[in-house]
Amino acid sequence: MASESLIKDLLRSCFMSFFRLIGLGIAFLVLILFFSALMHSPPATTSSSSATVIPNHEWQQNALSTTTPTILKLNIQGVIGLDHLTQDSVRTQLVDTINGQIKQEQIKAVLLFINSPGGMADESDGIYRLIREYKERLKVPVHAYIDGICASGGTYIACAADKIYASEASIVGHVGVILPTIFNFSGLMEHLGIQSKTIIAGKDKDSLNPFRPWTPNEGAEFQTLTDAFYQRFLTIVSSSRPKLTKEVLIAEGATIYPAPQALELGYVDGLQNTIDDAMRVLSTELGIDKDYQVVELKTKNWIESLFDGAQSIFNGKVEHHLRVPGDMHPNLYGKHLYLYRPETNKT
Repeated sequence: MASESLIKDLLRSCFMSFFRLIGLGIAFLVLILFFSALMHSPPATTSSSSATVIPNHEWQQNALSTTTPTILKLNIQGVIGLDHLTQDSVRTQLVDTINGQIKQEQIKAVLLFINSPGGMADESDGIYRLIREYKERLKVPVHAYIDGICASGGTYIACAADKIYASEASIVGHVGVILPTIFNFSGLMEHLGIQSKTIIAGKDKDSLNPFRPWTPNEGAEFQTLTDAFYQRFLTIVSSSRPKLTKEVLIAEGATIYPAPQALELGYVDGLQNTIDDAMRVLSTELGIDKDYQVVELKTKNWIESLFDGAQSIFNGKVEHHLRVPGDMHPNLYGKHLYLYRPETNKT
């Protein structure tokens, strides 16, 4: 009897623990749903980014001031067009500086902090135009500091700056455009006895369909688009970097350079050891080096980051990706890119 009682007690304890875990799981899911709804509810204010004061070149960092002269630090980090390096996120940050957290008259300059291999051509151009528009609206200078890589679309955006500096270990350049490789499987399908049919309306609607043989001039319109993006890139760089004429850029090709060589060629205006040195140069030129603050804005808080993965579960967007060498993010396929990809030695 004692053994039976012991077994019953153990079973009861196991069941109670099991249901406690279920209860905790349900509570956690409720919290996730609550925060998910909270993150997607209309904002209480017009501001959707938070301002943070970071140390200036003297490593001074005080509370956010509404009177101190301010340098706005804008981060261009990662692949352009992915995550939070998009036209929308950059526009949000720039608009918020005009509409709330910092007084417009406080902002004396913009410092771009760049570490990017480039990315989508249209997003690169959009961010470039936003920075130029912001500079003209506020009548403030823009400097760029490269620490790492500034290639292709990164170089495109850097051209919005009046002056560009880089650390000696950085690499810069790579002016070119690519449309990711498109494969044709029609030969393999014929060999395997597989057929396909695409329903279309409109001439050339299925141009470069990988499941049928291509005609001799198929895809010519994509080459025209690629050439147009390239000409736009050449115009942007040559108009902002006097030594880099279109003829020079075409002759050099999509080449990446170490910072000292990039300085000689005219991609950058000087070498600075750290971003603190770049801040010192900019603040000294402005005459505010004795008293100023550096502010950066972030469009996402830690709660959103924590619950992003959970939200994807409820949106049916649980994804698994097997990446192989040379593979790209799926969002980049089918788009024109200003992107440096060293693993494939392509533009």
